This record gives sequence, structure tokens and C-alpha cells, in this order.
Amino acid sequence: MIRGISGAVTSPCAQANATLRNLGVAMFCLLMSAPALAASDPTSWFQSTTQALFDAVAAGDKAVWDKVLDADCRITTEDGEVFDKVKFLEDLRPLPPGFSGQIKVRGLTVRSVGRAAVVHYWLDEVEDIFDQHLHTTYVETDMYRRTGDSWKAVAMQVTVVPRDLEPIEVSSAGWTALVGDYRYSEKASSRYQVFVRDGALYGGRDAKSATQLIPLAPLVFFQKGSIHIIVFVQDKSGAVNELRELHKYNEVRMQRAAADTTH
Repeated sequence: MIRGISGAVTSPCAQANATLRNLGVAMFCLLMSAPALAASDPTSWFQSTTQALFDAVAAGDKAVWDKVLDADCRITTEDGEVFDKVKFLEDLRPLPPGFSGQIKVRGLTVRSVGRAAVVHYWLDEVEDIFDQHLHTTYVETDMYRRTGDSWKAVAMQVTVVPRDLEPIEVSSAGWTALVGDYRYSEKASSRYQVFVRDGALYGGRDAKSATQLIPLAPLVFFQKGSIHIIVFVQDKSGAVNELRELHKYNEVRMQRAAADTTH
């Protein structure tokens, strides 16, 4: 016989039944609280909502975006344009005839900061423009604030992830005229070396660190593994004595080093 808390004598059987009842109540409370605990992790909501937003882009569906964007939201595009909600919704239109595409959200993560959330993810976009196939990857970071039982986007910023451009078939016969050393100034200690290796044109500070120059036109090349375009400039006589590096929408000029003016 076991004495209960009240001082009354309780049988082992009665105590076992009470224990089972208490266990049942505990399990019931746990099961009832499970959805609430799951709901405290908003990742699945942001995943489905973000995918719905970009599914709506091709169709120009303003309603989906209107529901999620805060009235004071600021959106920075990959082209550096900054839109408020009104301007963004005005410019959101279906793709024109001959254009089609879709965007897949991947790698989405959520970091909670009080009643705010930082949402980070990648976007894989495939687009067809009159049978020309394009594939672009973006990386985006969004800021949301909690409003009651929902979330509102207050800031969104996206940028393009660089990738190597596809080469254009050009003749390599004129590459010998491009080979040589170029420098920013006579006072500059470093040089940009251009040379041919294994049938491809390379450029860089030295032979070890140089990367391939991917041809886009006879005198225009994309520097592999970068965001730079290299343009060789001919003078009036047709000689190439200058190189221009298109760097973040700026031109940086380099002149052929004096020892190589015979090229």
C-alpha cells in the first residue's frame, strides 16, 4: 500500500491508473503544442511564398506581390534600379510574345532578428527568347517584418551571379598582333601579359595566374572567371597598342609596353 499526497492510502493499481491518466494528459498537451512549435519555424512559409512570388513574374501577377510587399517596401534590382511598391507593381507585366521562362528558388535560409527576418536564397532562371535559351543565376536577400500573424517584405535586393560567357567562333590568326605586355602607366610596376598557350589566348599579371581570354569578337574577349571584358584597340594604322578593361561599368586603359611596340 502507498500513501498518497493527501495522506490517504492508495492502492498500487489506483496509483498506476492515475499515472497513466497523467501521462495521457501530457501526451495530449504535447501533440496539441506540436503544430505551434512547427509554426514557430517560418522557413517553409518563406520557401513557398518566395516561390509563389517568382512564379508570378512571368505571368505579371500583381496580386501575389501586392499581398506580400509592405507599403513602404524598397526593391533594388540587378540593374541598380530602386523601386517602391507602387512603381514595382506598375512595371510588373506578363512576358511579351516570344518570351517564356521560369524561376526556381533554392538554398533558402531564414535568420530571425526579433520581429524581423532576413531571408537569403538563390534564383535559377531559365528563359527562352524566340528559341534562344538563357540561364541566369541570381542571389537575393530580403528583409521581412512580423505584422500580427503574417510577414511583410520591407526590403528586397538581388544581384546577378557572374559566370563565364560562351565563346564566339573567331579566327585566331590575328592573335599574334595582340600578344605582349600592357601597363597602366610607365610608373606602374605590374604589367598585364597577353600570350598564347595551347591554342588559346591568355591574359594576366604573370603566366601562372593568367586566365583564358574567351573570344566574343576578333578584338573583344571575356576574362575567364571574372566580370571583366578585355577590348584590344587598333590605332589608325591598324596596330594594336592599347587594351581596355571594362571593369564594373568603367574603362581602365593599358598601353602596350615600349619593348613590344613592334607587334
